[in-house]
Amino acid sequence: MLRIRSAHFILVSLVVYLLAIAAYVYYQYQQTYQAKLAQVDQQLLNAVKAVPYLLGDSYHNNISGPQHISRADYLELAKKLSLYAKDLKLQYVYSMIQVDGKVHFTSSSYTEDDLLRGQLSYFYDYYPEATEANKAAFASIAPVFEESVDQFGHFRSVLIPYQSSDGTVYLAGADIAITDLDRWLMASMQQSVFSGSIFFGLALLLALSYAMVLRHNPTTDHSSGQRNALALEAHLRHESTGLSQLAILQVNNLEEISHLYGTAIAEQAINQFIQQLQLHLGRSFRLYRLSFEKLAIRRVAVISDNELHDKLKSFDFSQPVLNDPYLLFTVTLGVALSPAVAVLENAMLAVNTARLQQQSLVVYSDNLLALKQHLHTNIKMAKEVREAIGHEQIVPYFQPVVQISTGEIFQYECLARILRSDGSILTPDQFLSIINRSHLDTELTKMMFIKSASQFAASDVSWSININCRDLLDDDLQQFFLDYLQHYPKPERVYFELAEAGVLPQFERCRDAIAALQKTGAKVLLDDFGAASGVGMADLLQLRVDGLKIHGSLIELISSDQDAQLFTEHISSFAKQTQLLIIAEMVESKQSLDALERCGISYAQGYYFGPAAPVPLRYYERGAV
Repeated sequence: MLRIRSAHFILVSLVVYLLAIAAYVYYQYQQTYQAKLAQVDQQLLNAVKAVPYLLGDSYHNNISGPQHISRADYLELAKKLSLYAKDLKLQYVYSMIQVDGKVHFTSSSYTEDDLLRGQLSYFYDYYPEATEANKAAFASIAPVFEESVDQFGHFRSVLIPYQSSDGTVYLAGADIAITDLDRWLMASMQQSVFSGSIFFGLALLLALSYAMVLRHNPTTDHSSGQRNALALEAHLRHESTGLSQLAILQVNNLEEISHLYGTAIAEQAINQFIQQLQLHLGRSFRLYRLSFEKLAIRRVAVISDNELHDKLKSFDFSQPVLNDPYLLFTVTLGVALSPAVAVLENAMLAVNTARLQQQSLVVYSDNLLALKQHLHTNIKMAKEVREAIGHEQIVPYFQPVVQISTGEIFQYECLARILRSDGSILTPDQFLSIINRSHLDTELTKMMFIKSASQFAASDVSWSININCRDLLDDDLQQFFLDYLQHYPKPERVYFELAEAGVLPQFERCRDAIAALQKTGAKVLLDDFGAASGVGMADLLQLRVDGLKIHGSLIELISSDQDAQLFTEHISSFAKQTQLLIIAEMVESKQSLDALERCGISYAQGYYFGPAAPVPLRYYERGAV
């Protein structure tokens, strides 16, 4: 029977080993493919940006047909493009125009094979194999990447739209042969198989050796000889029906002792402490060493529920655990009386609560049950938020900014919402803290920017998105903004609302990043101004922002508080003198709106005009709300 089990174990291990190699090779292949594809795309992008300079600004002016350029001049240009493509190890570099829905070449490089077969493209040659992506690229505002097959071969291509000096729209393109990419990937995959086999072979040997060692004593802490966390989990799984009682004891200063006197002294101290505590508790309780600084105490006899609490209360934690050196422990305790499946989690929650509240002992109770449910809700919400970003379920809602005197809509602020699978909507107060703590705000900002930009690309309306300091100073996100705005129609319609919090500690970097965005034509507003974060009038001038938004806490007081009115008048006067745009947010009543108008504020936003909605409000009539 033992031999059969050993053979079965070897067979299963072999299968696992082969699956692991396959998974590793597949992962390496995917990583390599994506890395190579990104490298190829960047190579294509860099190459195609030079095409307009090689052709000249007026090359595409007044094209009426094949007679636009002489055959000799065209061949000379094709030769220049061919040398350029060959130097960059590309297959083709070319340009195209679209006439009556048909795509025609206006220039193209050629290969030596093309020359031998007499397969050259000439000026105004019709390109019947043009894909839908190819045709759509003429109306795009960003580079278009595609893979296509035509009479010339199978290629990875990039197409960028440009305008000649007379307004003619043309595409500049570059191709690289897919066979070159596949050959490189095959060599990489073979290398991955070889290295993966060696790696997993060594890992398997190590795992088998480790398994042999663990089989002797997997449930014992080797430093103290006490039962460990594995033993506790096993004992709780076999706990009889009813309630289990467990205490978690954390030695708060053991890490500090270890740094000061060394690990050997720290281990000697904890072992002495365990002996003292076990002697005091007696046989009704069993100790477990869960980690370096955590112990568990489990009830193992039929005794009163108050016994453990009383024993811990009566133990003298002020007695020294060692006399040479003289050491005292500071401890935190959490006690739980729960079903076995939940008692460890509840005891952990109790001890963590005691540590955060700086109490010596906390007993798990109804109050902690509510906290536990809240924590589980946060975990569920974090998972939902991650999935929403991964599946692009972030949708923009739009709230208008209104010119107070005319009622005209000046701008829309684009605010993030999460569209849940059941059709309901999550608002920022429900998910924003999870986004920030999970460091997903960069992904959220990028997704909101792309969707908002698409919404207003074909309109003349101004729009804004919210960013924070971390967004502003993220090099990759900053470069994304700059690249996107370079091709965006009328970037002066784009506003970035920068949260005031965090600006002062990184003032110089923020100022430089703001200037970089403004160079594209976009504008930057300082959001939440007046929220007591410390940014003053002089700072505004040095930041060189285009305007500011007054924090809603000030607007709430403006109709009833004289100081709030005076401060707002001061801001309004300062803004007019320095030509700063100023917007009051969270306007919720006519009284507040009238007070703002008396203070000289020209633009306002808030529920008085309408909440954020999935479709932008078309107009607002003053007095109709």
